[in-house]
Amino acid sequence: MVLSNSSVKSDGGDTLIDGLRKELASLQKKERELQEIKKNLTKDTKDLKKKRDEENKKFSELIELGKKQREERNSINEEIYKYKALRDKEREKLKILKEKAMKLKEIREKNFALCKESPERVIRTIEHLEWKLETTVMKLDKEKKIVDRIRELKENYKISEEGMDADIKLKDLNRKIKDVRTKIDVYHREVSKRAEESKKCHERMIYYFDRAREVKEVADRYHNALIEKNKELDQYYGELRDTIRKINELSDKIKEIKTERQVQRLREKTEKVEKKKEELRKQGKEIYEKFKHGEKLTGDELRILQESDLL
Repeated sequence: MVLSNSSVKSDGGDTLIDGLRKELASLQKKERELQEIKKNLTKDTKDLKKKRDEENKKFSELIELGKKQREERNSINEEIYKYKALRDKEREKLKILKEKAMKLKEIREKNFALCKESPERVIRTIEHLEWKLETTVMKLDKEKKIVDRIRELKENYKISEEGMDADIKLKDLNRKIKDVRTKIDVYHREVSKRAEESKKCHERMIYYFDRAREVKEVADRYHNALIEKNKELDQYYGELRDTIRKINELSDKIKEIKTERQVQRLREKTEKVEKKKEELRKQGKEIYEKFKHGEKLTGDELRILQESDLL
């Protein structure tokens, strides 16, 4: 930028520089204020970022704890399904065994109801009567009565034997039923025990996930505040850059004016020196003409003549 001579005249130039310096001082003050604001905003953004990152770390830790509880719960539930399947299988066995036992009980009760004597007594009576038929001479009608009695006793024994067989099988079935019920109770206790463990894991999982959601909300608030602070910081950065640019431009302008003033002073000084030299040369010529005509020169005239380089 080239300034006109009028812009750098002593009074006018000083006034212009004073005005520019005042403007520069105002801009520098504004820069310091903006730098302070930027410093505070930068600190605020760092604090918010730190708090946000801390909350996000808590969030991640809580999520991991929740996932761990969910995995543990699912693992326990697999065991529950296994023991439920075993229990249900034994319950199906129990149902079948109870149905068999009911049928055997019906057979036993029916046969025992028809039986008038125990099988042991029936056997003894049959053996006694058969022995009597073989060893005793008796009338035909009496023999017939004994034969009919033996037949009746054998039929009674058959009925009684079926009842006893049903009773033996029923007792065996009852033992099996007891064993199955014991297994069912064991499996049921395992199911109940693991169901309680699963419930606790589920409750802990819900707690961790709920806490994680709360922490995430806090982290998001810090993040949103950080975004706003960064916007504010960007705004002040822009204003600060613009102010620094104006300061640099103004400083360059002041330097340019000062340089131009120095050039002007040097030019004026050179002009004065040249003018003085011209006057000396003119005076020197006049004195030299006097010298050539033999006129007597004074000391000053001799000095001027020397300075004008004519001697």
